Amino acid sequence: MAFELVRSGHLIRSMRLLPFMVGAVAVAALFVHRGGFTDVTGPLRALGLVLALAGGFVLDDTAATTLQASPYPLARRLVLRMGFAEAVIAVLWCIALWRVLPTSADGQRAALALGLTVELAAASTLVWATAAWGRRRGLDEPGIATAPLLLALIFVGVAQQRVPLVVGPGANWLTAHMHWTAILTAATACLAYAMRDPAARTRRAIARTIRAKAGRRCRR
Repeated sequence: MAFELVRSGHLIRSMRLLPFMVGAVAVAALFVHRGGFTDVTGPLRALGLVLALAGGFVLDDTAATTLQASPYPLARRLVLRMGFAEAVIAVLWCIALWRVLPTSADGQRAALALGLTVELAAASTLVWATAAWGRRRGLDEPGIATAPLLLALIFVGVAQQRVPLVVGPGANWLTAHMHWTAILTAATACLAYAMRDPAARTRRAIARTIRAKAGRRCRR
């Protein structure tokens, strides 16, 4: 099914491509910038925010109501869309890292790349978890609702200093990205739960009821 949807172009035509085009334009702007960046974390975080917000719209599906009776599990349908977004985001992100990160100090380059990638992964997973829960609540186009949550997280990370999130390279870099890893783990768990088929609990409840009735009849 996945191969046929990609080959025929139906998957791409069913998605909002404009947000990803904005991300591509942002990456192109990094190449137009002639001089070096005094703080590489600034432009990369801005790009990561654009890419994460673009990924939130990938779960928008006006045909969701029609496809509720699909024989394929909800998780499979959502993972197919998120896989497309991951592929596009990964390509644009790798190009940006190659362009912006300094070529000297290999250890620092690797630490910056890993830390910023963890931030992007956490933000993207949080956005997808929010969109998946929106879909679960009956919203066909929950992408617009993901932006306030992600922006609120960034604002809290910048405003408060007790739990560092948005920091520059330095003493708090490792601590901040341990917190981002915790956010990534929690968002992944919420996403996995949100992708469960809503009818799965009903089917299990029906099966338990049938087994209980059968057991009572046997005892009689």
